Amino acid sequence: MPLNRATLIRISTIDKCLQNRYRRWTINDLIDACTDALAEYEGRSNPVSRRTFQNDLALMRSDRLGYNAPIVVRDNKYYEYDDPEFSITHLPLNDEGLDALNSALDILRQLQCFPQLSSSIDIISKLNEQISRHTGDSVPAMDMEYVPGYRGARHIGAIYDAVRRQQTIVIEYRSFKARQADSVVVYPYLLKEYRNRWFLIGEKASNRTLQVNIFALDRIHSVTVDKEHPFKKCVDFDPEHFFDDTVGVTKGIHDRARRVVVKVDAQQAPYVESKPFHKSQKVEQRFRDGGIQISLKVVINNELERLILGYGGHVEVIAPPSFRDRVAESVTRAARRYSAPC
Repeated sequence: MPLNRATLIRISTIDKCLQNRYRRWTINDLIDACTDALAEYEGRSNPVSRRTFQNDLALMRSDRLGYNAPIVVRDNKYYEYDDPEFSITHLPLNDEGLDALNSALDILRQLQCFPQLSSSIDIISKLNEQISRHTGDSVPAMDMEYVPGYRGARHIGAIYDAVRRQQTIVIEYRSFKARQADSVVVYPYLLKEYRNRWFLIGEKASNRTLQVNIFALDRIHSVTVDKEHPFKKCVDFDPEHFFDDTVGVTKGIHDRARRVVVKVDAQQAPYVESKPFHKSQKVEQRFRDGGIQISLKVVINNELERLILGYGGHVEVIAPPSFRDRVAESVTRAARRYSAPC
């Protein structure tokens, strides 16, 4: 049975609850606790079903992961450990449990910038110690890309809370063009990651027209909750689908996707097909030499241009003409730089 992040968080939460002998836990109490723990991770509340909860209990009670948790029901209502000293963090694990936890831990370690998950991560760290004692140090099996010392990480927790709670915030923000930071009142709508950088999508309270603003977290100096300005929700901003037609984070509230046609040569065609430029990518034509012509339905922005320029002479923008001219101008400027002596 694969142990994904959600399962690990739920099991850790159940274990933590049942260790608390000062409270009696009904099935609804435990389901609510699991739902709250997942909401902290996912940023939105998706109630845990009774079936999912029962599956988690069965997994904990079984030998699949080596837990054999003595979970009993008192008075046909209250769940507890029959052994008051029991905890899944105190147990050796079988091979399947070790493999499952190692896989989940590799991913969960990337989430430690979220202080909201600290209690779950504490439990996970204890489980990790059990793995280390049982197996000794192991060779890493996953190397996820990250930016060491990324300054924006320190603000993720505070902004995440503000987005979920719909709280207006004040940020001290200094753009790359500014000489000093400015104080900006912002209605925060979404945290978004793109290429190992985090961005706050929100709206300045000073905006006179409807628009969303994008703030790079590594340019933010401080974040505080603003209790003077009530939160204002943008009805035209759908955080779940706003970036569906976008490469990167640059998009205005009124920007619309356009049909972009790109020709890719035979050398790069397999890579572009295996890792599409965008989920809307379609192969419209295949050439005898192995090249392809693809179409995208995307907002035209700087990130799209940089993505295409990254393939150098292996790709050619066919349409729309204005975007083709824009990319051609960038290529011409680059060529001039390389044609001049160093």
